[in-house]
Amino acid sequence: MIHILLSTYNGERYLAEQLDSIIAQTCTDWRLFVRDDGSTDATMQVLEKYAKADRRIALMTDGENIGACHSFERLLMRCGEADYYAFADQDDVWKPEKLAVCVTEMHRQELLHPGKPIVVHTDLQVVDEHLHEIAPSFWQYGGICPDILDDNIHFLAICNSVTGCAMLMNDAARQAILPFPPHVFMHDAWTGIRVLAAEGVVVPVYQTTICYRQHTDNVCGAQHYRFRLTNLKEKYQMAQRSYRTGHPLAFRNKMHFLWWKMRYFFVLHTYRLRRSA
Repeated sequence: MIHILLSTYNGERYLAEQLDSIIAQTCTDWRLFVRDDGSTDATMQVLEKYAKADRRIALMTDGENIGACHSFERLLMRCGEADYYAFADQDDVWKPEKLAVCVTEMHRQELLHPGKPIVVHTDLQVVDEHLHEIAPSFWQYGGICPDILDDNIHFLAICNSVTGCAMLMNDAARQAILPFPPHVFMHDAWTGIRVLAAEGVVVPVYQTTICYRQHTDNVCGAQHYRFRLTNLKEKYQMAQRSYRTGHPLAFRNKMHFLWWKMRYFFVLHTYRLRRSA
């Protein structure tokens, strides 16, 4: 059984398409738990309509506005036990095989790493608000290299490769990541580094399973992680969030963070040169 966790906030515009794509999954052994984070539009009406039509959909509303990260944490804490857990965003569209692809890889990893916390995550197709393709691969679009990130807690804390809506975790991973520290900015970055800190594994799947919709209201959209002089303020803010999320699991102090950040840039540059040769 897979528990799918969806946090909503003023998502009426795209929500029905996302719900339809979840219902259309080729893997049907799932339940969808939805927590609304205090919407003021017609989000709740959309959710109530779908929950009435499909008993696998359960609403867990409490009226509080606590932000996306801790809304997902509350869902994880209240949804009950399952074999696997998947996060969902309100504005994406899942490809029909999304869950099946993740479960297949999860089963393979569980044979290799019995009893370990495991996260598998896929690439995403970047699309605009009308689902027209912007880029066939989010990893290529954002300059993200899971090959050098997913088995190194310091690198993963500097440049997160694990997109929440594209991941599947087992119950050991769920137990490892709860509760979230109050300073954590996003649930996916915390999940990846906390699983590695618990001697678990984070595994990339080089297949796109989601249409990752970009629009003006994204909480955290498809960003370019390549260095540019024109976005120094943004990079500084991202570095601050990375340090807060990774301290003290990955970084003892800010000097330790800076040392690993410089090392990451060197390894990344070497990796790209080797790939282009």
